[in-house]
Amino acid sequence: MTNNDQQKGKSLSISTCSFAQVVSAITAIEILVETCKAARDSLFDHPQSTEDPPPLPVLHQDLLSLLSLVYGSVTKLSLALKPSSPTYSACLVPLQDLSNYIAAISHCVSMFDASVHGTTLAKEVASVAIDVVETVQTLATVFLQIEGSSERPRTGDEYLVRTGAVHSVIDIARHAEDGLSENNLTAVRRLWFKDAGALEDGVREVVEMIEDVQSGITTESEDGWDELGLEPSQPLTEQELKVAQKVLIILRLCNILHQRVISDILSTPTLPSNSSLDDLAPLSPALLGTVDELISALDSPQDLDSVTTELNMLKGVIDDIRNRLSVLNNQPVSLVTLLQKTSLNEVTVSTNRNSRDEWFNACFDQIAKAIHSAAEASN
Repeated sequence: MTNNDQQKGKSLSISTCSFAQVVSAITAIEILVETCKAARDSLFDHPQSTEDPPPLPVLHQDLLSLLSLVYGSVTKLSLALKPSSPTYSACLVPLQDLSNYIAAISHCVSMFDASVHGTTLAKEVASVAIDVVETVQTLATVFLQIEGSSERPRTGDEYLVRTGAVHSVIDIARHAEDGLSENNLTAVRRLWFKDAGALEDGVREVVEMIEDVQSGITTESEDGWDELGLEPSQPLTEQELKVAQKVLIILRLCNILHQRVISDILSTPTLPSNSSLDDLAPLSPALLGTVDELISALDSPQDLDSVTTELNMLKGVIDDIRNRLSVLNNQPVSLVTLLQKTSLNEVTVSTNRNSRDEWFNACFDQIAKAIHSAAEASN
């Protein structure tokens, strides 16, 4: 056999080997995509009950460990499948590992039992897992598109963007303070805390609305609206201003109530029952939603019937919060919690109260009076 024949045979062997590795890589990527789809469908069916779920700390740590493994494997995969110089032999292991880890994440999340660990926590865990699975699936799909492209060098850096998306989701979940909730109390507190800023923004919006009227600002000074094809809001009339001022009192009281629930009820070292917490969880977004609708109803010209309707809706949410807190407040509270409790100077009625229950009852009474006063002003 001549040297040329030997070289041709060697090249053919390398070519055959490379082609086989490419096929194996593509097959492994397709398996990963299908694994992600199956896991995603399973996670959307969560929460589900298990007969004997493991202890919550064990599940929490297992899930974080799996997320760390996904993080590392995604990094290895992106390095191995760099479009300009892919190393197919190096991508097979991380692809197989990712398929295994995604399946394990789905199984781990299914062990978070809503009836045992809390519905709010179970939903948060499932949401985090879905985010991870979807970002991994998107990354795998990008690699499939690259392998099917006839212009590999021009495929760009989208794979790096998708890799970063996976890393970002996992980094957030692993964050020491703002990461995956350790228990149902933390999960509910996080939901309420997420709405705190928006409620404060609502107060500032109404304050600015009132200050614009009191300072004599007119729509003529709001340049640029016509260029956008939008009509500027009309200034409040004297009657509408009175309604807005009444509503502002309500919003400030609701904002203080919301803050106090977070600091006094949802920050206690004593874990309330999961059912009570889960009943309280949706009331923060419900409060924010009704507040937003009430603020929108204040725009001039005001529909006073709409204002009255939104006030009644807000009263319903406040009553629901009061009922839920009455259950939580009747649960035992440690002496340490009571000693650490601080008063809130913004509400005069609370300055001489030493009991948490008395403070909340007084605050609810003040909100009820403020809503009644605003309803009268709108009639």
